[in-house]
Amino acid sequence: MRKFYILLLCCSVLLASSQDIHFSQTFNAPLWVNPALTGFTPGVARIGVNYRNQWFSGINNGFFKSPFMTTAVNFDMPVQVKKDAVGVGVFIASDQQGANTFNGVIANVSASYIKTLGKERNHFLSAGLQIGGTFYSIKTQNLQWASQFDANNVYNSSLTGENLSRNNAGYVNLNAGLFWSGVFKQKVGMYAGFAVNNATVPKYNVIDGQKRSLYFRWNVNAGLDVIVAKKHHILPSGFFTRQGVNDQLNTGIGYGYDFSERAGITLGIYNRIHNLTKGVTGDAVIPYFGFNVSGFKLGLSYDATVSNFKNAGTGVGALEIYLSYTLAKKNYNFRNAMICPRF
Repeated sequence: MRKFYILLLCCSVLLASSQDIHFSQTFNAPLWVNPALTGFTPGVARIGVNYRNQWFSGINNGFFKSPFMTTAVNFDMPVQVKKDAVGVGVFIASDQQGANTFNGVIANVSASYIKTLGKERNHFLSAGLQIGGTFYSIKTQNLQWASQFDANNVYNSSLTGENLSRNNAGYVNLNAGLFWSGVFKQKVGMYAGFAVNNATVPKYNVIDGQKRSLYFRWNVNAGLDVIVAKKHHILPSGFFTRQGVNDQLNTGIGYGYDFSERAGITLGIYNRIHNLTKGVTGDAVIPYFGFNVSGFKLGLSYDATVSNFKNAGTGVGALEIYLSYTLAKKNYNFRNAMICPRF
């Protein structure tokens, strides 16, 4: 059980440091990455579910009571306005930390304006805004604090823990972003985006006498879709984000094969590192498999820990699953659809 205490303390540190949720499949979490991606879908509408289960076998609490578990549902669609489009969407997430000790609910609505550029309508520039709220609650009855362990690392319930002024906290989310996507000579697709989150730097208070700020977070992402043969794609990409004093960089490359216009597979390998400004720390290697057919899409990945944290025991990686469906009317013209990054 000592591992559980360590993990629970880690959860407490994360909550106190005001870190947002995160996904390894950043390319499959568009409304989380950038509000300007709202409506960037090759179809009439898209609904998707992201599920992340981290350190699920690190303790013996069961798969659905892991130290970190996040589930997100998102829906978005483009509404045509002459040659341009307005994107509208909803992002809702449930975040559980500390084996269901810390529970959070995030609910945001998104809107974007997607401007068509170029004579051949092969470039798009989008600006997006997202607003909503986050609510966290804490189950205090079974909490064990660092101050309740004596000099011999033995838990003593008679020692005083932290004084919580309340067991819940809420704040307003305000996020914004820009995104560009284009195709050159029908052979090379390219995209790049920039987003800011927690723009109002909201404050909340759960520990008596301590009011904390939710740190400002920003990210940039970019990638290529290089068609090397009629049905073969090379897909390099990168994603960098920073919040407070913490940062991470995800880079990697994928290979895609198209069976048809609406069916294909993608295989990829990605790497995540931390602390670019203070000395690089390797964190995880992430293999990825994606499959799509007739509007349905499945993405599977696993974070294989390569940092020293792997010595904490087995099961300290993260399983991530993405499922989505893109609706398209009969005889929908995909050639005139929004140019959406392919994964």
